[in-house]
Amino acid sequence: MTRNVKCIAISLTVLSTLILVSCSAKYAAYSNEMFTGKKLLQEKEYEKAKEYFAQASNVQQDSASLALLGATYYKMGDLANAERTIREAERIDKNSYYFMRILGYKSLILLKQDKPEGINALRQYVDYVKALNLPFEMHDIETMIGKNTVDFAVLDPKIEEQVTWYEDENERLENGVPNYFSERYVPNR
Repeated sequence: MTRNVKCIAISLTVLSTLILVSCSAKYAAYSNEMFTGKKLLQEKEYEKAKEYFAQASNVQQDSASLALLGATYYKMGDLANAERTIREAERIDKNSYYFMRILGYKSLILLKQDKPEGINALRQYVDYVKALNLPFEMHDIETMIGKNTVDFAVLDPKIEEQVTWYEDENERLENGVPNYFSERYVPNR
């Protein structure tokens, strides 16, 4: 091997290592921001949660960080930023398990703003949940859609409960912990 080839090989190895370390550090930062943000969101520390989700989104802009940031803006009453962020999350990815949150909060945001597409967004949420065949009672929400009236005291906590349960079960599945999906879809032995 010539000296130039050896130098190139060594340079590529060093560069590859630096890239790997950088990606690993970014993922660790993203994970930490998301974990802390979720904890703060559960504790209703919305201003602090918003900062962590914004930082996570700066590290890796994906539907998860944006969906949680949009939900946090909604809980803070900042409907303009909530809508902008949720729509961006929806644009980025319609296949993650955060898509249920995106649809649920999109409907809440639009309904709170009295936008005509709010009821259609809520219908889209119900259709999505039904297509997933989840164990949720949707009668109250379907009644709201049918009457074209919304009771936020019922709808808000119901959507939050459903999306949180769904995300938690998916995270348990990813981590190999017994969950709704693994229990339900295990073949008979």
